[in-house]
Amino acid sequence: MNSNHSSTDHSSQQLYRQYSANALLPELDWQTIFVHSKLEDTHLRALNTLYQAAVPLALNVFDQLNFDVFAPAAYHPQGLGLFEKLAQQEQKFLEALENESAHLDHETRHQIWSMLLRGGAVLVFKAWLGHVKGGENQLDKTHFDELSDLLFIKTRPDQLAQRLKVDTNAPLTHIFLMYENDVFLDHFNSLETAALFVDLGVYDAAFLSLRDDRVAEYLKAKGYVTQEQIDDLQCALNPLYCDSLMPKQDCLA
Repeated sequence: MNSNHSSTDHSSQQLYRQYSANALLPELDWQTIFVHSKLEDTHLRALNTLYQAAVPLALNVFDQLNFDVFAPAAYHPQGLGLFEKLAQQEQKFLEALENESAHLDHETRHQIWSMLLRGGAVLVFKAWLGHVKGGENQLDKTHFDELSDLLFIKTRPDQLAQRLKVDTNAPLTHIFLMYENDVFLDHFNSLETAALFVDLGVYDAAFLSLRDDRVAEYLKAKGYVTQEQIDDLQCALNPLYCDSLMPKQDCLA
């Protein structure tokens, strides 16, 4: 048992040295990973830009925090300073992203902005991890919630738009990505972002409210939707009042 454990430790250290110190990022085939999603060149450029900016920084932070993403149970917060240290790194990440995206067209920068607000940094890291662990174009789905806590950026949508020089109201699409039976880029970094995606017409306020009670309270307080509208939709979707038809989800990072 001990020899297996030490060999796991050793291989983890090798992977860190190989990928973290040298920032050697394997090329990922996003269309193969998200085979059920129709990815255009704009989406591919956005994903690659996020990938190039997020993974080296994330690995560097995890190394500093002794957080081993290759271990079977990776989530061991190193005291209360963990999230503060990651918050500091978020600024470095945004600076790297500004530099990486400066030469890109507005539509690509807009996609980066949209993806980031909905978990894009988590997704590209999990794609990197899946490739490194298995040598294939796939997502590693272990520790997804834990890594989401650590890599989901917290910057407000308007501040992020300023950093990336994006027009938030541009009539551009907001893509969702399918992997196996899961939909990704389907969560928000804040209640404010949830309301923004209602404003942009990506989500219906009543439907979003049915999914998440915290979002419902926020949207009701802001006048986006009434409890009556939420109840009407619930009845329309679920005429037999079957509890399992509309399961609650946590829509926020």
